[in-house]
Amino acid sequence: MPDSDERRYYSHIRALMAGTSEGMIAIAPDRTVRMINEVASAMLGVTRAECVGAPIDRLGVCGLDRTLLQALDEQNSVVSRCELSGNDYTFTVSPYVDGIAWGAVVTIRDNTEILAVRRRSEAILTSTSDGIIVFDAEDRINFVNPAAEQILGKGAEALVGLVTDTWKLFGLVADPEGAVRETGTQLREVRMEEPEHRIVDVRVDPVLDDKGEYLGAVTNIRDVTAEREATQMKNEFVSTVSHELRTPLTSIKGYIDLILDGEAGEVNEIQQEFLSIVKENSDRLVELINDMLDISRIESGRIVLKVQPLDVAERVTGAVNTFRAVLDQQGRSIHVKLDENLPLAAGDPDRVGQVLINFISNAIKYSPAGGDVTVGARVNGSMVRVEISDEGIGIAPEDQAKLFTKFYRVDSSLTREIGGTGLGLSICKSIIELLGGQVGVDSVQDEGSTFWFELPLASDKHVRTPTLEGPLGSPGGRILVVDNSEDVANLIAKYLSRRGYEVVKAFTAGEAWEYAVELEPRVITLDVMLDEGAGFQLLKKLKADPATRGIPVVVLSIICDEGKSERCGAAGYLEKPIDKTRLIGVIDGLVGSIASPVVLVVDDDKSIVDLLCHTLKQRGYTVMGAYDGREAMAAVSRTKPHAILLDLRMPVMDGYAVLAELKSSEETMDIPVVIMSAYPIDRERADVLSLATERVSKPFDVEQFVSRLESVMAAEESE
Repeated sequence: MPDSDERRYYSHIRALMAGTSEGMIAIAPDRTVRMINEVASAMLGVTRAECVGAPIDRLGVCGLDRTLLQALDEQNSVVSRCELSGNDYTFTVSPYVDGIAWGAVVTIRDNTEILAVRRRSEAILTSTSDGIIVFDAEDRINFVNPAAEQILGKGAEALVGLVTDTWKLFGLVADPEGAVRETGTQLREVRMEEPEHRIVDVRVDPVLDDKGEYLGAVTNIRDVTAEREATQMKNEFVSTVSHELRTPLTSIKGYIDLILDGEAGEVNEIQQEFLSIVKENSDRLVELINDMLDISRIESGRIVLKVQPLDVAERVTGAVNTFRAVLDQQGRSIHVKLDENLPLAAGDPDRVGQVLINFISNAIKYSPAGGDVTVGARVNGSMVRVEISDEGIGIAPEDQAKLFTKFYRVDSSLTREIGGTGLGLSICKSIIELLGGQVGVDSVQDEGSTFWFELPLASDKHVRTPTLEGPLGSPGGRILVVDNSEDVANLIAKYLSRRGYEVVKAFTAGEAWEYAVELEPRVITLDVMLDEGAGFQLLKKLKADPATRGIPVVVLSIICDEGKSERCGAAGYLEKPIDKTRLIGVIDGLVGSIASPVVLVVDDDKSIVDLLCHTLKQRGYTVMGAYDGREAMAAVSRTKPHAILLDLRMPVMDGYAVLAELKSSEETMDIPVVIMSAYPIDRERADVLSLATERVSKPFDVEQFVSRLESVMAAEESE
């Protein structure tokens, strides 16, 4: 290369080095300094004149000469760090080959500002009360704050540099599909016993660059032991208080109802008025306690939801009918607007009914000047939407945002006059969201409000289990009532005696066991809080002994323990204060299933099912009504019927499939099946029908049809 070209080349290189913000030094193969830029000179405190052409020994600042020799000898890049005049520098020496000899390029980076920012960040992270752990892209821990050290019981020296994932630090196996880099933020509550008992909420968040590339993760560990223990104490307090309140309320409410029904003699008008006031206020107190319990159950995750295909139209009609008499007295109307062929939703019938009652009640209460109420239901995409509209006071926009929070009530003279806890709407919101839906309100002040909720459409995985309905009239028989409160036991006995049952009472677990073995009652009602919880032990003992295993047990409870009751073998569950109508219905159904033949009626036409069930109950039968084949099989798995009336053409699972499944199982193949159909036989499946006991074509005379069924059952019994 001519001298002029070489000078021009080096001048270009020199210009590039001068323009960079990093220090640059070029080392020639003879191990002398060929070039150094102004930034490097300033960093090292040397001049270019002192260095250019000088041996690398001249670069002894911070041991740079030793780093250069190491890199050239090893012919590999070497990185070192140095603090100089209060600044933090990183030296990167990169060797290169020039012909057969090796030179090197030194890059000097000033990390002072970056380290200052890092130290400030670490100071912030160190001072926080939450544990913080920072991981790099290779899942290597590179920072642990003191709070995390204390929670884990390990110092930073044992953790920094460790390659692991967050969950292994807590002795947990990570979700195989849960890598943070793949799924994003992960949340988990972790219970620790070492180094001490703690409950911590752990949150792992990925750190991404502006291109979405994974750089690492940050783990936040929050000690929530005190919060969880406080919540547990609160729930225990609520349960204890509710137990102490609901036991006397059961007696108060029950005996007032009996007096108003004339059980203690004729009641005059003044007594009727006074007792009605007592009843109204006892009902309000029960409602308040129920709200408190519902909030406690929801917050602790103990609420029991029985999700099944739900006929929203039927549920709306039932709720509306509850209020018709009240509105008629006020000269107001309640309108129902339902889509035709409204599909089934997925929901808990009792809980959805609770939400409807709450919304409709509010629509009536908060329309003081009158006005009609409208309840409608329609399909909205993949949801069923229910709307309750009023012509009342409306709700201001600023109040709408807070309306569904606990204890919040719109502040107005009307709301203060009506009273309430502010829990109802919060409970409704929680219930609907637990069912996979959502709630909301649309309102204009002084013009009215529309409260709405949506439930997902029912899928094939949701199956309703038909319930037993006892024969009309009193089935009779002996019932064992077990309760540690004599007043409550006497009240339940009064209800059942009026129905025609013979009642025996027991007040301890030992006494109840002796009566169960000796008297063989048809049904046992059991207070599981008996003898400080001995009721559950008694229930397990009853279901474990062959002599008592077949006796249905209905649990009557103060606290929410429906799930535990079912697991222990209870046939039914009712909360105190006892609803007389529900109690009688459950007992009738269970006694009927023992005392009278059980007939399962299966048809997708609800009116046919209702008609046949009513006629059969009049004839002394216990019935179950199913609307498709899957419901029929669910009913059979719960209670084996003495006979089945089966329609052939049904959704989800048709009659042919039901018949084939019944006759292929040894447990159900002996059940007589009467086919009822209005359609021609499917010739390709005609062989299945040969398994049926009888076949009747629709339409038919119901009385004659039932008579034929009785003949079939009589013939089966005689064989």
